[in-house]
Amino acid sequence: MPTPTSPRRNTAKVQKSTEPWIKPLDSLVLLYQVLMSGLILAGNLPLGEKLHLAGLHSLAFLALVVFLWNLRNFSNPIVNFIREFYFLAVTLFFYREVGLLVHQYFDWTLDEWLFGVDNEMGKIGMRIWNQQQFYPPSRLLNEFFSIGYSFYFFLMPLAALVLYFRAPLARFHTFMFSLAFTYFLHYILFIFLPAESPRFYMPGLRESLQGYWVSDWLQSAVEKNAFPGGSFPSSHIAASVICLMAYPYYGKWRFAVALLTLMLFAGTIYGRYHYFVDVVAGLGVGLCCYFVAPWLEKKWPFIFDEEGFARERPREAFN
Repeated sequence: MPTPTSPRRNTAKVQKSTEPWIKPLDSLVLLYQVLMSGLILAGNLPLGEKLHLAGLHSLAFLALVVFLWNLRNFSNPIVNFIREFYFLAVTLFFYREVGLLVHQYFDWTLDEWLFGVDNEMGKIGMRIWNQQQFYPPSRLLNEFFSIGYSFYFFLMPLAALVLYFRAPLARFHTFMFSLAFTYFLHYILFIFLPAESPRFYMPGLRESLQGYWVSDWLQSAVEKNAFPGGSFPSSHIAASVICLMAYPYYGKWRFAVALLTLMLFAGTIYGRYHYFVDVVAGLGVGLCCYFVAPWLEKKWPFIFDEEGFARERPREAFN
């Protein structure tokens, strides 16, 4: 006999879903497409590039609506999984697009100011980077912090999977909405507060630290995806804070996840990816999103039922 929390996952039979076909996360992703199209069209990019990017967002908007509409009548576990996790698959594309937009409004960066703030906060980053320059650390130490920073790439899907399979579904939905809200907020901030990061801005810090295979993999991943301009505040730190929502469900792995997350925090500075003030700001923004985003998700005014009409959200959706 199925338990109260199992019907959505235990049946392999395709049947009509009773859940709304557009949920708060979906609405947020769609709203982001509209907002980014507006920012692109109002910016200083060449007209052809504006139309190209705005057209891609229009296609993404329509594709998502069609995708969600066609999945609305299915409750197959595999289909449900794809429907719930699509955001993690597309967020990298949103991030990489911001690299094209960071200077469409302003041609300056905040790096000189951030460096000055770092100095006022104790020169923590500069002390570490000077030590690396004059007394090169061991490859083993570099590998240690590379492992910590690399954990970022696994922390988001790990937290999502743990919540999906171990937590109430409403908790998982709140996490995904909060994560999307946090990322989208940072992407917009990157456009209006461009900062290159120490490794792009400061001479001598561009070369990656030499470690072993994790360091080599991380260097390749960063070189392919990172761009100068998305440093302040640190989205890595803010998103890691959101992942605390999954912490009660890690069981005996709590200590390992907590340790790796602390290594991630330290690795952002040790690896020259962020100023210390980026980390502090990311922590502050992450904590704000941790509390504000769930409240916003609960207050989200409308969802859309299987017939396409907006309706008020049922109270039990938040229990």
